[in-house]
Amino acid sequence: MNRNVTAILLIVLTAACCLFSHSCANTKAAPSGGPKDTIPPVLLKIEPADRTLNMPTADVKIALTYNEYTVVKEASGIYLSPPTKHAPQAKVKNKSILVTLRDTLAENTTYTIDFNNALADNNEGNMAPRFTYVFSTGDSIDSMYLTGTVLDCEKLTPVKGILVALYDDLSDSACMKTLPAAATRTDDWGYFVIRNVKPKAYQIYAYSDDDKDNLYLQGEDFIAFNDSLFTPDLIVRDSIYELGSFDMKDTLACQKRQSQLSLLLFKETASRQFIKNKGRSDQKRGFIRFNAHNTVLNSFQIFGVDSTAITTRFTPERDSMDFWINTSYNLPDSLLLTVEYMKTDSLGNLAMTKEDIAVSLNDEQKKALAEKAKTDTLINVTYNCKNENVEQDGITLTFPDPIASIDTAAILFISTNPKNQNDTTTFIFERDTTKFEVYHMQLSQKYQTGYKYQVIFPEGIFKDIYGRKNKENKIDIQLPNTDKTGSITLNVTGVGDTRYIIELVSADKKNVFRKFTVDKDTQLYFPYLAEGEYTFRITEDRNGNGIFDSGNLLERKQPEKVIMFKKPDGTETIDLPEQTDIEQDLAI
Repeated sequence: MNRNVTAILLIVLTAACCLFSHSCANTKAAPSGGPKDTIPPVLLKIEPADRTLNMPTADVKIALTYNEYTVVKEASGIYLSPPTKHAPQAKVKNKSILVTLRDTLAENTTYTIDFNNALADNNEGNMAPRFTYVFSTGDSIDSMYLTGTVLDCEKLTPVKGILVALYDDLSDSACMKTLPAAATRTDDWGYFVIRNVKPKAYQIYAYSDDDKDNLYLQGEDFIAFNDSLFTPDLIVRDSIYELGSFDMKDTLACQKRQSQLSLLLFKETASRQFIKNKGRSDQKRGFIRFNAHNTVLNSFQIFGVDSTAITTRFTPERDSMDFWINTSYNLPDSLLLTVEYMKTDSLGNLAMTKEDIAVSLNDEQKKALAEKAKTDTLINVTYNCKNENVEQDGITLTFPDPIASIDTAAILFISTNPKNQNDTTTFIFERDTTKFEVYHMQLSQKYQTGYKYQVIFPEGIFKDIYGRKNKENKIDIQLPNTDKTGSITLNVTGVGDTRYIIELVSADKKNVFRKFTVDKDTQLYFPYLAEGEYTFRITEDRNGNGIFDSGNLLERKQPEKVIMFKKPDGTETIDLPEQTDIEQDLAI
């Protein structure tokens, strides 16, 4: 009993201490740890010192000492220029970052190590200011620099993390076989500075370099190139604005930087033609992917299948072909295809070639298809119709497989006037000229403001080559209320003999609201626009095929030219207030 009393007294005393002692935790409030640290690490010392001359070419080590514990947040962000086979190696030692160069350096060469946003403090992750360390293995440091921006060739938006490289090897394939004479990577704004280079003529390339080997991999990487040789003529000075450290979130500061060059990044149009890939996507559907565009196909056969049961479709670029087999019997898991087409031979010339290839279903595909067959008895039609675009685009229907028959007479297009009186209207239903599985439907007459429309697609009016039919679907259409929307009327002049694709896009160039193709001076109307900022993107459709065509490096062919609309004051955007109609001139 005495032991129990003693234990109870100890528990009571301990609880009392916790209630009244300042050393006990307050369960109702978070512990106070003082104000949050928002100050980035401060660089105190560099060994060897920045701008060191006659640096040894082997076993090079650099130590950066900060005022607090700093870590390597992104090792790939530390970039050595000119690059070597192996990237610099960085590790933490107390409050220092030790950088080791693992390859033997070239003699009498200026090197830079750009730390980008690779370093941060250990506690709060505050990024260390961007710093570029410069040294030379000779008795002088090269002092020229150049600036530029890398943009997506179609959207004209900046591209981050692209390798921009200078080559004193002036052969067309230098970026595929040799390391650059100097290089860097673009920041969040697609901007780059290559500094401390010689005042000599360089070829300039920019490529995605996904495998980080500092070489352009044709067919995999994106590429950009400058049309002519470029000789840097700007001198590195501490006062140069573009050589400073920038917060990527500071829009005004980043946009203030001047660019000497604008490089347009594209995925190269392959020139060598061969079958790149093939396969089965369904029991009775397969595909063949070619390496280059504009495939010339002489014949296509499937062993044991009559040619009348085979349906084929090429993409508009003719670099990919899908095929369907319409038979009443099940097909074997493996099919033998015979393809006769123009293939690039060992000498680089196109020659008619016949190839036998096999396409098979694997076990996972067979299992998935068996499950799909239990429920996949209807055509999964995709209907695309937007009220604000219906006058221009109408209704778009996309089918997963080729359609064998369409009963357009059964489709009902009903209009309802403001007095709630119904009437059927006529329409146009036609197949897309470039996409095999797409159809377009448009009202024969002008849509009326205040009217309501409904399109009824009854069950079974579409039948595909496998005998599947559609379920009933209804689409309601009504022109948008113009009380709060505005419009832009664009007067296009200077078209000449060229065809152009004109797109109305958002100010950030990410959203496309309308698209027109023009081949003569005309007036374009963009109605039902919400309040906001807009601009126009203009693509020069040189071959008139209605799509954007990419470039080719070895042929020194740039992608089709894309420009942004600019007002006389140089700005790109059109500010459209609510309930406002604007008329704008565009002189191409």
